[in-house]
Amino acid sequence: MDHLVKKDLEKQGYRIVGNHSAVKVCLWCKRAIKDQDVCYKQTFYGIKSHQCIQSSVSLTNCTHKCTFCWRSLEHTNSEEIKNPDSPKDIVDGLIKEQELFLRGFKGNVKADENKYKQSKTPKHIALSLAGDATLYPLLPELIQEIHSRNMTSFLVTNGQQPEMLKKLISTPPTQTYITLPAPNEEIYKKTCNPHHKDGWQRLIQSLQLLQQFPRSTIRLSVMKGLNLTNPEQYAQIIKKYPAKFIEVKAVMPVGYAQYRMDYKQMALHEEIMEFSEKIANFLNYKIVAEKKESRVVLIMKEDEDRLLYFPHDIQNKLHQQEHKDKEEWEAIQKAKQSLK
Repeated sequence: MDHLVKKDLEKQGYRIVGNHSAVKVCLWCKRAIKDQDVCYKQTFYGIKSHQCIQSSVSLTNCTHKCTFCWRSLEHTNSEEIKNPDSPKDIVDGLIKEQELFLRGFKGNVKADENKYKQSKTPKHIALSLAGDATLYPLLPELIQEIHSRNMTSFLVTNGQQPEMLKKLISTPPTQTYITLPAPNEEIYKKTCNPHHKDGWQRLIQSLQLLQQFPRSTIRLSVMKGLNLTNPEQYAQIIKKYPAKFIEVKAVMPVGYAQYRMDYKQMALHEEIMEFSEKIANFLNYKIVAEKKESRVVLIMKEDEDRLLYFPHDIQNKLHQQEHKDKEEWEAIQKAKQSLK
């Protein structure tokens, strides 16, 4: 990574890991530790915000230059990462840098002491911060490394590397997102400025593969005056390549995106709801959750099996159920005794 690029990213709050990865503690993680609010991923899927690492393993590598991207697009590298760092070193580094950043909460009077302690043991890694993780050639091994530590993983990709998605089918992330940034090829090109001339065809190939992943998600990142249009065309694509979860989210003028989009182009939550309702009605799906503060809506066919539980949560629930069953058994025995 270029020295000046690295310096610029560090000024923005990125903590660099190795040669091409980074972690950036998000607003929701900070708020969660102070017991103020949580990320939509906790609202929708049960991911604990204070134990979530927002990360990238391909910080400057991406085959899109999206209008609303928060990165500086001038440093974008559209190639696969050469001489990649090992999955173990990356995960170790992400956890270390997250923990170092959060140490400042130890003396914060607003911090929830228990949540701060729990934050030292992250349970989730989101590969979504910047760049596209499918350009990291050891991605299947990275997913294995994350899961070997009893952590869950979310992968967000632009769908431009269907060959990598094929490799991931046998080693799937906990939840796999493909961004559907446009309702048709014409708007796609305007929105994403793709490196590949056949970018739209690559996206469709990836959507075809998405159905083979256990927790498939199609994400619509929308902006007024650009791709917040033609809901029926979005719905037609989703109907042809269905996913378990459909997210519709307003893009925001943060980072470098503020220089490419006007604040007025950020859709209001009411506009996201209205657009989502049109898509849901066309599909005969339903809106099952929303997070107004993030301007995001979740659409599903049926509201089922969306909450994730970490291994230790499952054990706690089993223990609680056993205890409950024991109490019920004792209550029955007492009732029998009273009848004698």
